[in-house]
Amino acid sequence: MIILRLTKIVCTIGPASSSTDVLKKMIDSGMDVARLNFSHGDHKSHEQIFESIRNICNDVAIGIDISGPKIRLGNLEGKILLKRKTSVTLTSRNVVGKDDLIPVNLPSFSKEVTPGNSIFINDGLVKLDVKEIKGNEVICTVMDGGEISSRKGINIPDANLSIRVPTPKDIKDLKKACELETDFLFISFVRSVNDLEKVKEIVESNTNKNINLIAKIEHKDPLDNIQEIIEYSDGLMVARGDLAIEVGLAKVPVLQKKLIKLGMTYAKPIIVATQMLESMTKEPLPTRAEASDVAHAVFDGADALMLSAETATGLHPLHVLKTMQEIICETERNLSLDMPMLLTADSEANIGKEIGISAVQLAERMSAKAIIALTQTGYSASMVSRNRKNLPIFAVTPDHFTKRVTRLFWGVKPFLHEFEQDYEMLVYNVIRKMHEQKYLEKTDNVVLVAGSMVGISGKTHTIQLLDVNEIISDK
Repeated sequence: MIILRLTKIVCTIGPASSSTDVLKKMIDSGMDVARLNFSHGDHKSHEQIFESIRNICNDVAIGIDISGPKIRLGNLEGKILLKRKTSVTLTSRNVVGKDDLIPVNLPSFSKEVTPGNSIFINDGLVKLDVKEIKGNEVICTVMDGGEISSRKGINIPDANLSIRVPTPKDIKDLKKACELETDFLFISFVRSVNDLEKVKEIVESNTNKNINLIAKIEHKDPLDNIQEIIEYSDGLMVARGDLAIEVGLAKVPVLQKKLIKLGMTYAKPIIVATQMLESMTKEPLPTRAEASDVAHAVFDGADALMLSAETATGLHPLHVLKTMQEIICETERNLSLDMPMLLTADSEANIGKEIGISAVQLAERMSAKAIIALTQTGYSASMVSRNRKNLPIFAVTPDHFTKRVTRLFWGVKPFLHEFEQDYEMLVYNVIRKMHEQKYLEKTDNVVLVAGSMVGISGKTHTIQLLDVNEIISDK
């Protein structure tokens, strides 16, 4: 039987990984979801990468990351070193940055900050304190010096920024994402369900295709209404870089654990992101601390881990992907996770969750080698996945979109298969196919979950224990 990786890998595609040759090798090496970051590049270049991925492999999921109200530096002459205790001026004027005059991409920037605010640049590596405001100019003192370059992100934790999702740029990007028929939208700087509702309204007015919304948690506000957000969204991303600046570095590890547990409870995928193997943007090996960080995210039960600059602009995108895969697989050999408690009072959701729990418990008692979920929408697979049993979950679906999005679910290996009208024939063909492809042995037992009637989406009412040899010998 083939051993499958349970924790998924999201790779950001950029200049280092956008060639057809590298993309193909990354897909072959285990990339589950390709992330296109619309904060950088233009629509034409992203469309070319999108189509290239689809042409190489239509099974790989694609997520488009929408910028949100992210403040960034403008264009600089080159890399600029800001020295501690020196003065620097940030301006909303359209200038090329140099020395002590740095442009910012927000026209209302000088109105959004006040003297005493702290401004963090480049994931908090550089810190400025606002001293004075003159018209469009914000005069600051460098408190923590460092190197900055064009388009680096800016955080102002103490400011109550007026800009919200979706920005005018977001609207253009969302329309393009709908045109491309992406599988996921990663929505940056979500602060409330209202932000997601506005995004969904734009999506639904531009396409009749399903697109899953992943809310990026990188601001302190959504933590106050996180239950509403996870119920409305299709999953969360723990964007640890901006989140650490907003809430404080020490709180992020605990928040990561809580958000992963919340995702399991609601059967929604959780992606852990930012600086997982950051040193590998330049070095051939990660630090020991980075390897431990990846392993602990796996131990926490994250559905997926994300590589950002490591694969987008790093020196060894393919090698870093293989390194992450190696760490994950070694960790999963020693994996033991607790099942979450049910929190929702919705009776239909509880039926699905109870079936998922029962499937896992039955598989454990009968030493089953896998769980098979016959699913139209991915619902059945998610109900099993949330319980984090250390064995593969085969999501069998007739839908291409479902096949791609379930690649983000922990433990799920999707298969495309047209549903026969005869249920027994469907089960026989699925088991036979998996046996022929070496995913199942004749001596295996498997647990199968399905809707009360095959073809009825969003319901999981059936559970069976099957003997592989008995099934394939009956025909």
